[in-house]
Amino acid sequence: ETPAKNQGACGSCWAFSAVGNIESQWARAGHGLVSLSEQQLVSCDDKDNGCNGGLMLQAFEWLLRHMYGIVFTEKSYPYTSGNGDVAECLNSSKLVPGAQIDGYVMIPSNETVMAAWLAENGPIAIAVDASSFMSYQSGVLTSCAGDALNHGVLLVGYNKIGGVPYWVIKNSWGEDWGEKGYVRVAMGLNACLLSEYPVSAHVPQSLTPGSTASGNSCEACWTVMLHRILSVSKPKGWFLER
Repeated sequence: ETPAKNQGACGSCWAFSAVGNIESQWARAGHGLVSLSEQQLVSCDDKDNGCNGGLMLQAFEWLLRHMYGIVFTEKSYPYTSGNGDVAECLNSSKLVPGAQIDGYVMIPSNETVMAAWLAENGPIAIAVDASSFMSYQSGVLTSCAGDALNHGVLLVGYNKIGGVPYWVIKNSWGEDWGEKGYVRVAMGLNACLLSEYPVSAHVPQSLTPGSTASGNSCEACWTVMLHRILSVSKPKGWFLER
């Protein structure tokens, strides 16, 4: 996956969790690792609430309904909401498609199932109670203060060998937080309520930017799709009805 990013003073953890999941799924599907745009979701996704919170599942649904599943690259649509301000949704022909999803899956709220799914399919977008994250520096968290889901993160791995089995979670508070942006949480205890909301986007394995489903070169394919999106003018955000 890409290095831990920093959401700043914006309640956009949901966007970082969703985008981190898509980045990983896109790479695991054989398309290469691409840093994707959280700002696209923060500014444009009207199903969620920008810096005031949102849900990863709703982000996936919005992308599928209004964007044909397309996520732009971070380079073409960089993150600007670190100060808490949400810029108007960008409508520009300079936006570059970086990945595409074609569905999503709700994973059973069971840590054994989640571990098997992660080993087979890759990182999972999850929600946690992050009350104990505030003071976290290193080591394995075995319990968490609080009892309410309040933060979206990315479940990227686990270790069952020696000592306390633990999950590895990628946060969105920058690399200076925790263990270079990551936190380890004990497995099997539903610590921090980490098994309550596991979801993942699904990525097609036969489609990459610049290619057709058959594998033939087709640089115009994404250009045409992007034009279809940009040509729809609506008063707010990216409203592209199917």
